[in-house]
Amino acid sequence: MAIELSIIIPTYNEKDNIRPLLGQIDAALRGIGWEAIFVDDDSPDGTSGLIREISQSDPRVRCLQRIGRRGLSSASIEGMLSSSAPYLAVMDADLQHDATILGKMLETLKTGTFDLVVGSRYVEGGTLGSWSSNRALMSRFATWTSRLVIKADLKDPMSGYFMLKRPFFDQVVRRLSGRGFKILVDIFASCPREVQFKELPIQFGQRLSGESKLNQAVLYEYVLLVIDKLTAKFLGRNKDK
Repeated sequence: MAIELSIIIPTYNEKDNIRPLLGQIDAALRGIGWEAIFVDDDSPDGTSGLIREISQSDPRVRCLQRIGRRGLSSASIEGMLSSSAPYLAVMDADLQHDATILGKMLETLKTGTFDLVVGSRYVEGGTLGSWSSNRALMSRFATWTSRLVIKADLKDPMSGYFMLKRPFFDQVVRRLSGRGFKILVDIFASCPREVQFKELPIQFGQRLSGESKLNQAVLYEYVLLVIDKLTAKFLGRNKDK
């Protein structure tokens, strides 16, 4: 079966989540040609070794191990560039993203005129799960500041769970900064035209293993991304030539 969908999954110390996640993806995409590309930033817990072990018996599973560099956005970009599939998804490995909607996301892209579909916590039917008040506050701050560089009425610009068409990715990839952890903001802010998108509600799950990547350092990286995009906008770098 030809690969129709590549799922890009950045990882760092997610060894215990790999098999459960693959089980969820397989159950959600019955009858669809898919592959999972794990982009691992040299996890010391042996994540990349486990992924390679699994790939020996399941060729749909691939590992792209990066040494000497970190970052979810750049990992997502490299993973998508390594794929030839017509549809590309990005999701976390921590089991907090609802894999059951992958099929619906794909069908939405295939039957509509959208460039991109977002798994959203902030549309009707979506939830934040068991977030702490501090984490929710950081998310609200980041969402508010995203309005400085995104004009679209995107309810959840901080989402790390989305799917897009390859031609759209090819259009924006050279404009992306690849900075930090919030690639969706980067994509919307870098596109030279209005992005056609749809948000689907997700029930944000609870991390069962590993550690959350959301901290003050991530927020700092995000602020730098916003500054980079504001500078690009001021200099006209994202305009069509």
